[in-house]
Amino acid sequence: MSRISAYILFLSLFLLAACDSAKKEFETLKEGEILIDVNSEEYSLNGTVIGKTATDISAIDDFIDKPLHKEVCRVRTKFQEDALRRGESGDGFDFAKLHVDGNLSYGDFYKAFSSMFFCGYSVFDIAIGSNYRDVFRLSIPSTNYMWCGLVILRMKGLRYKYLRNRQKLSIGEILDMHTKGEEIEKECYEKYSSLDLLLSFYPKDDGFAYVVSLNETFFNESRPFDGFNFYTFDDDADLWKFIENVRSKVESKNGDRRDRVLALLDGRKDIELVFEKDIPMKEIAPIVKKLKTYGYRFVFSIAN
Repeated sequence: MSRISAYILFLSLFLLAACDSAKKEFETLKEGEILIDVNSEEYSLNGTVIGKTATDISAIDDFIDKPLHKEVCRVRTKFQEDALRRGESGDGFDFAKLHVDGNLSYGDFYKAFSSMFFCGYSVFDIAIGSNYRDVFRLSIPSTNYMWCGLVILRMKGLRYKYLRNRQKLSIGEILDMHTKGEEIEKECYEKYSSLDLLLSFYPKDDGFAYVVSLNETFFNESRPFDGFNFYTFDDDADLWKFIENVRSKVESKNGDRRDRVLALLDGRKDIELVFEKDIPMKEIAPIVKKLKTYGYRFVFSIAN
């Protein structure tokens, strides 16, 4: 065996051992934790198979898989009751692990974590395919459901309908299409200043077209909110160059330490990922991995 062959063999064995170690660490649960595993054939909770993916998840139109939702809620309730019997708080129990097959569709992934979320889980460690070394954290923020919170949530949701071939979704269009220009709703928009960074992609020719949307008035506070801008890229190198430019502009706006702390609290480090239902998770994984190196926190949505 040549020296190069021996080195390649050693490196392969080292990487395999590292992957096995990462997988074991991910699958090792602390007391009160759960792990949902969804592959193309079946899905399980803490190693116990619950049902078939094709019939229980893929075939349903709802975003909640009822057998999974029922079992997750049952287990979480048991954790809480056991804690209360021990004289401990029943609060918490909001962390879960989710592993999905790389060939699983984004729509099925979305149903799985939605089923968990609506049982009270809001913080997830997620692994895609055989890659357990790049586990990413998904934290679902609490939502302001006061009147303006609902108005703004609807406003942001309009972007999902205009991901393709779009340069701008103006405040005038938003009011005309969704709010009918009601005076009380206009007040909700007047001082809106969140960056609201959104990233999506869709199949185009032999590759993908990448879309970034954001509120550019975030960088010009003296200008009133005027809608969301859209940028489309056919090359991922151009996409990352743009993301890096946005990131550097945000960082330069974070002057002192207090501002950098606030950046974690007010969404400057958040990015919303929106994909179509049929996109396989193995196509999404590289996007998530890259954004993770930039320090972004994720929120997932599904394109209508």
